[in-house]
Amino acid sequence: MANQLKMAVVHAILTLSGLGWSQRRIAQVLGIDHETVARYVHSPPAEARPATNPIPGSEASEPPTTAQLPGPESR
Repeated sequence: MANQLKMAVVHAILTLSGLGWSQRRIAQVLGIDHETVARYVHSPPAEARPATNPIPGSEASEPPTTAQLPGPESR
């Protein structure tokens, strides 16, 4: 899995960049590579998307039939 920055660090990068700080200065202060700073400064903002999985209990559905329940078949 690739290394990822914590959201607080990403927020700090974007905030300091918005205040006019150079990417090298941001990198020095936060202790990260200046190329990492550049990647976050130049990346398009992420779009907020709703979760794709429903909240448990939020669906109005019928209870499962015995054919849908896991387990051994009765004899």
